[in-house]
Amino acid sequence: MNLKTLNATFIRNFIVQLRAYPKDFFIGNLLTGIYTSLSAFFMYKLLFRGSMQASFKQYAGTGDYISYVIVGTAVYLYVVRTCLNVSRSLITELRTGTLESIMIAPFNRMQYFVGSMLQQVITTSGEIVIAILVSIPFGLRFPNFNAMSFIVVFIISLFSFFSLSMVLACIMLYFRDTYISQNTLFLALFLLCGITYPIEYLPRLVRIISVFIPITGAVNLIRGSSLLGLGIRQQMGTIIYVFILSTVYCILGFKLMKKIEHIALEKIQG
Repeated sequence: MNLKTLNATFIRNFIVQLRAYPKDFFIGNLLTGIYTSLSAFFMYKLLFRGSMQASFKQYAGTGDYISYVIVGTAVYLYVVRTCLNVSRSLITELRTGTLESIMIAPFNRMQYFVGSMLQQVITTSGEIVIAILVSIPFGLRFPNFNAMSFIVVFIISLFSFFSLSMVLACIMLYFRDTYISQNTLFLALFLLCGITYPIEYLPRLVRIISVFIPITGAVNLIRGSSLLGLGIRQQMGTIIYVFILSTVYCILGFKLMKKIEHIALEKIQG
């Protein structure tokens, strides 16, 4: 199997990350996770005075607010890093003047984006692991961690992140913008996908919208296996739903990508 495009993209992105975004960038992203842990700790101790309403435990499945928020935020950081860097790959090529060269070359879109995704997963995993370790003294606990279930849902979650990034890539490339589109999307994901609170607290119409975003199911799967100890069978319904929804997003993204590439090239020439 020829994976030259995947390998080349993977290696190139690592070189760029090491040379253009050194340790300061790594530390900056790491501090984001630490600040989240601190804010969850102080909100629980000072604002909520160490107690939660019964509705929170009913919706979340756990009364451990600190762990709930930290795990949700860790997933959110994964979403931001993977979706952001994978989705803006082509617009970066456009800005550096290499998009036309890629189009002319034997360009395998799937391998190109998967290579970018793998590089981001490895980099982000290091940051998240350190942030999780630092969060333990502030109350993060995994009393019912299900390792086998976690591995499965983690892979499904990565697929959902990748699929969403394909749709975002089309939007970025079409409008030739990253700042407004990415920040708008990430803010919406933070509010709609149950990152810091169960989506049951949202209005009914908004809750319906959140259900059709694969990140919502991915966050629930990660929490289910890491905090609640749910097995694969217990989460099978959600796993299948997230997989199908992510597949739809992925197919839609790649279908639109071919058309938007032509539009982007026409704008370059025009």
